[in-house]
Amino acid sequence: MKTGLLVLVFTIAAAFPAAAQQINLDFPGLADKADEVVDVTLDATMLRMAAKFLSNDDADQRNVRDMIHNLEGVYVRSYDFGSDGDYDPRASADRVRSQLGANWKPLVNVRSRTKENVSIFADMRGDKVNGLVIISAEPHEFTVVNIVGPVDIDRLASLEGEFGIPRFSAREKSHD
Repeated sequence: MKTGLLVLVFTIAAAFPAAAQQINLDFPGLADKADEVVDVTLDATMLRMAAKFLSNDDADQRNVRDMIHNLEGVYVRSYDFGSDGDYDPRASADRVRSQLGANWKPLVNVRSRTKENVSIFADMRGDKVNGLVIISAEPHEFTVVNIVGPVDIDRLASLEGEFGIPRFSAREKSHD
């Protein structure tokens, strides 16, 4: 009996590191300062329900449905501010970064003194991406996207513009 219990405990414990990490996206007071707030919270149940509305006939929609099938959640918080100084972009982004454990690896980091700063992190488990965090901080807007669950990087672009995930269009290089 003890052996069976130990096996069960180790099996459960071993499963937890493999689970994707949902980031705490609560920013106390930030919503009160913002002119506009977008809050998207889609857990696995809501994603499955939303997937039912996607067409089987449309290749893009079918791709999105297949992409979200194994996700545990998609969480988006976006705050739009009227003027500079309404929030601290660096402190807000650092608050998210501080929650990322050793498995989170930086994929993209775009920095500008006067415009948008974007960071993308992947929760890597071996050669598998098990979650993504996208942080976009600019003087008047702060957005965080947390995709929880296995992510097929080749199909990721299909989620852009869906389920509250903003479109991150390619920008020309500037010398800020």
